[in-house]
Amino acid sequence: MNANPNQSTPDARADLARLLPPPAERDLSSDRHRLIQEFVMTQIHTARSPAGPAPRRVPRRRLILASALTAVAAATAAVVLIGAAGPGSTGGDRAPTEVGTSGQRILLAAATTAEKMPAASGTYWYLRTESVGPPSESWTGRDGRTWVRGAKTGGAVLELPLPTSFRLGGPDVTFDELQRLPTEPAALKQWIARSVRNSDVRTSAGRPNAALREQMVFDGLLSLVAQLPAPPNVRAAAFQAIAAYPEVRSTGATEGGQGLLIRLGAEPPARLVVDPATARIRRTNFYVTPDGARVSREGDGMFTLTAEWTDRLPA
Repeated sequence: MNANPNQSTPDARADLARLLPPPAERDLSSDRHRLIQEFVMTQIHTARSPAGPAPRRVPRRRLILASALTAVAAATAAVVLIGAAGPGSTGGDRAPTEVGTSGQRILLAAATTAEKMPAASGTYWYLRTESVGPPSESWTGRDGRTWVRGAKTGGAVLELPLPTSFRLGGPDVTFDELQRLPTEPAALKQWIARSVRNSDVRTSAGRPNAALREQMVFDGLLSLVAQLPAPPNVRAAAFQAIAAYPEVRSTGATEGGQGLLIRLGAEPPARLVVDPATARIRRTNFYVTPDGARVSREGDGMFTLTAEWTDRLPA
């Protein structure tokens, strides 16, 4: 595992670092309806009966109708896919194409699911990270009070002495700030980028350079859908922003959902398992710890994530 810790000063974060293991269908606009109608009329005018004899003659009107309905379905699916990305969506400086890659379609499907979900609630935000060895667990209240359990606590649940914040890629954010994040993908990405640029985050080499800042923005987007208690519309925007990155590839169905590989610069690609039906990230090859470190697994290693609200602390 590789960790790239950022400098952190509060005592609570230092304590946490020691305790945790290294670590729609959317309405279509009038313009889009017009495009679909034109496409359907083109299909009607160009439809032809199948060549050759057939055991039973099918009326021509039925053939034309079937062709038109097929055209409607295809055109509607393409337009809805465009709409799912949201106006002005940007990731790697371009929005997904009309059809997009299969990986982008998976992320956009997850975004649609996330947006339709009701807002969940609870007393504590529960995060469980599993890899090799005992799992790492944390329970965080809206006020920042945090309890942890892991290998370094000997299996006991311990409360941290001071409230903690959430990590959005690099900078700290409070629970209330998470609830007020932009709900449009381009604006959300810009918010994170500005937060990273204006933060006091440091690495062992000093202030992060442009490449590292871009990585922190991506990490922040992924954290919103994998680790943090973000509301549904913010999670949807984060999925859309991730889908807009240029090198998003599907690796096929796997245990827990659909595998994705996302390349960002010269860094090793991010590998994810996303379940579009629940809009959940089931597994990933890296995550950002509460003290700001980026912990990754090499090769085929993956972390299994559970992130949800709960009303009870463990006994």
